[in-house]
Amino acid sequence: MSTVQMGQFGSTLTDRADGKKTFQEITEKYALPVVLDFQGVVSLGSSFGEEVILRVAPLQNNTITVANINSVMKNSVRRIVEDTEIKVIFND
Repeated sequence: MSTVQMGQFGSTLTDRADGKKTFQEITEKYALPVVLDFQGVVSLGSSFGEEVILRVAPLQNNTITVANINSVMKNSVRRIVEDTEIKVIFND
């Protein structure tokens, strides 16, 4: 399983266009499945999260693993996937 250091994309991940670019980079540069490691990230917006989480998870059997994520961003991830079949694994 590859680990994607999400902090390389910025400390505030909120923009939909940046999310699309990040998804593209993840699928081009990393072997799936991946763990999204949020060390160094202080904010995750739903637009960015939808572009990454909702597009990566289906490529990984509808499962996404996230690590080093604060409680506010955990809640954001939960809201992003709440009406989907996506399973989120939080590695704290």
